[in-house]
Amino acid sequence: MYDYHVHTTFSDDASLEMEVAIKRAIQMGIKEIVFTDHAELSVWRPNGLIVDDLFDIPSYIEILYKYKEKYKDKISIKLGIEIGLQIEEKERINQLVNEYSFDFVIGSSHTIDKYDLYFRNLFENKTKEEAYERYFKEVRKIVEKIDSYNVYGHLDVVRRYAYTEYEDININNIEREMIEEILKIIIQKGKGIEVNTSGFRYGIKSTNPDIDILSLYKSLGGEIITVGSDAHKEEDIGYKILETYDLLRDIGYRYITTFEKMEPKFVRL
Repeated sequence: MYDYHVHTTFSDDASLEMEVAIKRAIQMGIKEIVFTDHAELSVWRPNGLIVDDLFDIPSYIEILYKYKEKYKDKISIKLGIEIGLQIEEKERINQLVNEYSFDFVIGSSHTIDKYDLYFRNLFENKTKEEAYERYFKEVRKIVEKIDSYNVYGHLDVVRRYAYTEYEDININNIEREMIEEILKIIIQKGKGIEVNTSGFRYGIKSTNPDIDILSLYKSLGGEIITVGSDAHKEEDIGYKILETYDLLRDIGYRYITTFEKMEPKFVRL
């Protein structure tokens, strides 16, 4: 088992100490864990300020490598980061990724017009269809313009937040056409997607992206795919990863992807 999306106390929304996560992963028989703490550039906060939400990356790396050495005979520990992708921050994102020797970078869309999806601004005075169109149009622009990532995180994460706003959070055919365009660009650029298991914890009863998008990605020739729990607490480590491996096998996937120094390696399911 490989958990490719774990947050620690270096992320301001997580309560998980890095060593606690490592010990839990070892207990669960996880072969490899990747820490992917949040980096968000130029985002709106409720106090009205636009700020960089960055953690102390040098300290993060120092601590991670200390534990990497300490537990090297028990588990593989990789250096990752989850970066919020915004077109207007492209150069700063490139600089951040190139400054450090990451093994793995998740690129995610957490904000629209600098507002975090968590605050639900996206849904104000919009139908579900209008909100989804706005979100996926932004994702398409991002994948066309930005290359400083390995996999796109929880591609349909908008459903996680729409869950509290609309009765029906399913993606319709028009939206799936937009998603197909996004996936084609991702594949053409040699990037991949993440299967994020946290949707089950957030009440949407599926992975992000959902099974239909995972099937579409496979049919388009997509091969690079990682699976992560998006853990923020100890009990989240490894969450539904084995079940997700079964789901991927059922769809027709034969491999998942791991990374070292940003280079993909394929591991048989």
